[in-house]
Amino acid sequence: PEQGFRCHTFMTDHYYTSETENVGQFRCETTFIPFNVTFSTDLPASFEGRAEFPSPGVLLGSTLASCMMSLVSVVATRKGVDLKGMCVLARAAESSKGIEKIELKVIMPLEGSHPLRAMLEKTALSCPVRQALRPDLETPIEWEWK
Repeated sequence: PEQGFRCHTFMTDHYYTSETENVGQFRCETTFIPFNVTFSTDLPASFEGRAEFPSPGVLLGSTLASCMMSLVSVVATRKGVDLKGMCVLARAAESSKGIEKIELKVIMPLEGSHPLRAMLEKTALSCPVRQALRPDLETPIEWEWK
């Protein structure tokens, strides 16, 4: 490509919320347009990447985790329950075939006998990001209650 080629010089449609550019050596740089926040991704070393930043698969796992956590937090807040301290660990299990599953571990700051437990667990399963994933992608969730 010509020197100084930049994707944003062609941006005329402000409908999009992010711009991702190939900056070389299998690294991508994404800018969240409304706030001009930028982050980078790399491929894992097993795919000839530098592995200095999260891979797209790692981000997919963290996107799923944050969607689930946000949705569960909204439901809990509406019921007067604060989930500050809730944590979701995510691991995208990748192979040469792609992402085979995203394993999640939810650590809840509530007792396992909490009356909202079943509702919160069911809410996590209804996360829009999870619903958008391909049906054969496993997303097992392990719950750890206080």
